[in-house]
Amino acid sequence: MTTVQTPSGAMRGETRRGYSFFRGVRYAQAPVGERRFAPPEPVSSWEGEYDATQFGASAPQDAEPWGLPQEPTDEDCLFLNIYTPASDDERRPVLFWIHGGAYVVGSGRMFHGGALAREHDVVVVSINYRLGALGFMHVGHLDASLGQSVNNGVLDQIAALRWVRDHIAAFGGDPGNVMIFGESAGATTAAMLMGCPDSDGLFHKAAIHSPNVDLIDVGEGHVAFTNRCIEQLGGDPEAGGLQTLRGASVDALVGLNASPGPGRVSEPTLAVRRPEMVGFSPAIDGLLIPRPIAETVRQRGADNVPFLGGGCRHEGTLFPYIVGDGEHSAEEAAAMFQREGVDGARAMEVYERFAPGSTPRQKLVYALTDTMFRNSMVRILDAAAESGGDCWSWMCTWESSGPEGALRATHSMDLFFFWGWTELGPTLAGDDAPGDLGAAMRAYWANFARTGRPTAEGEPEWPTHRTSDRPVLLLEAERRIEHALDDEVRALWLGE
Repeated sequence: MTTVQTPSGAMRGETRRGYSFFRGVRYAQAPVGERRFAPPEPVSSWEGEYDATQFGASAPQDAEPWGLPQEPTDEDCLFLNIYTPASDDERRPVLFWIHGGAYVVGSGRMFHGGALAREHDVVVVSINYRLGALGFMHVGHLDASLGQSVNNGVLDQIAALRWVRDHIAAFGGDPGNVMIFGESAGATTAAMLMGCPDSDGLFHKAAIHSPNVDLIDVGEGHVAFTNRCIEQLGGDPEAGGLQTLRGASVDALVGLNASPGPGRVSEPTLAVRRPEMVGFSPAIDGLLIPRPIAETVRQRGADNVPFLGGGCRHEGTLFPYIVGDGEHSAEEAAAMFQREGVDGARAMEVYERFAPGSTPRQKLVYALTDTMFRNSMVRILDAAAESGGDCWSWMCTWESSGPEGALRATHSMDLFFFWGWTELGPTLAGDDAPGDLGAAMRAYWANFARTGRPTAEGEPEWPTHRTSDRPVLLLEAERRIEHALDDEVRALWLGE
């Protein structure tokens, strides 16, 4: 056991294998009762010794359809976890992790920061935040004071960053050197924090893994969606709609889950964001998030925090259900491309060169990589580079050998290496996953957090992103720099 004196009181954690951890640390008051759908409120000091040896509850969710373990959940879920080499007077870089999960599943407990803290002498923080209806439902039309409710999960992250600012020095961390990083939904919200005035000064660097920053504006679609949820709960949107939502059971709210997922896609699509595509996800509310993220990044220019941005080369293979079941003819696939705003014949030719011999359906699945993630990442990288900001581009190109090689470098592949899961046994990355790729990633990321430059001993020098030749670090068995990777695909979607 180890005890730390924080500004809010004493806290007890545990020490093992060269690091200490503090789990289940409450960073905001329980968002229950009248606080449901409200912004998070700061916690108060406590008497006695806070027991931080057990994880706090994860946000309410239905993990089973996603193939994830069902963890203990509760509406009272605003907890974070800290992994540190030592709770001393050193000022170590702080790496603040935001989990993904389509805004409806996931938790901080899934990401163990002990090895990263021990290997690189950094402090690692992982967080929970509100998910689904509780974290990303617009109810501002029911109560004007809740105008930011569609982004409550992001507000939770800001509250956690404020807690870190005020407390992390007690755990050996530097509140003046915080790097936020996250993947998928967590990457999108991390990018949102880069464009959010309320988070200014709370972090100083970022690493963005597979975001989709093509957010839609809060509008009539959000109002209609929320009203349908109220009706599904047996209420009347015109009379007591907010009371219906606040009085509903957590299970009933989780049952409203409308974010795209297995078994939830009503018609084949390439997932290009449109105003009518409303679910439980963040949005441009004109308050917390004033404008599209790429616009804010471009506007801030050299005032942006430096960041690393990238993803995986075949992310769409994790979501084949989105394009529909069964095989598609070449004509059907071309028509789907056409409906999503690109020349269908050109798209079929481009993806044939990207994946020679692929079927029409496989071409559509590969295109999901771009519509859901890569186009979005390119936009913020280009916006930063063209306006004077420092950023670096990477792509995980390691292709899994299983099942039957269909996944290739699929969505979240980079996480299996970064978090050391491949070192624990067989994973989605395949039995032949390179043993040193994770170590190289952690070195690049940790040195970037420390110095603002991504370097790793024995690894390639990583140039900053620029639109003239688009250098990208390939994360595979042997790391290397390539220029203009898949540039024909990029040009297709940008209309060049």
